Amino acid sequence: MATSNPSDAEANTPTPMTNCPMTAALNAIGGKWSLICLYYLDSGTRRFNELRRLIPEVSHKVLTETLRGLEEERLIVRAVHSLAPSHVEYEISPHGETVRPLMHAIRAWGREHLDYRKQGLVE
Repeated sequence: MATSNPSDAEANTPTPMTNCPMTAALNAIGGKWSLICLYYLDSGTRRFNELRRLIPEVSHKVLTETLRGLEEERLIVRAVHSLAPSHVEYEISPHGETVRPLMHAIRAWGREHLDYRKQGLVE
C-alpha cells in the first residue's frame, strides 16, 4: 500500500474532537517529539533554536509542526517579540503544566526500561 504525504490543508486541519479519553490524550501529546518539547519547556521559556539545540535529532520542519500542534492543543504558548532582533519564544501553558505528572512518570519508566534492557544484554 502506497502512502502519501498529507497536503498542507490536511496538516493544518484541527484534530477532530473525540469522547475517548485515551484518544484525546494521544492526539494531544502522542507525537514522537511532543512530550520531549513539553519536558524542555517545563523548565522555562525557550526560543525555537534553543529547542533545536536541545533536541538535535528533530528536523526543523518536524519541530515546527510539533510546536504548532502543542500550541493548537493549548499546551504551550507562542509569543512573538518584535523588538530588534525579533524572535519567537515558547513556554508551557497552565494547561500544559497538567501534563507534568505524566512526563515524570514516563521519564521514570524510561529509566527503568533502560536498566531492564541493559540487564537483558548482560545475561
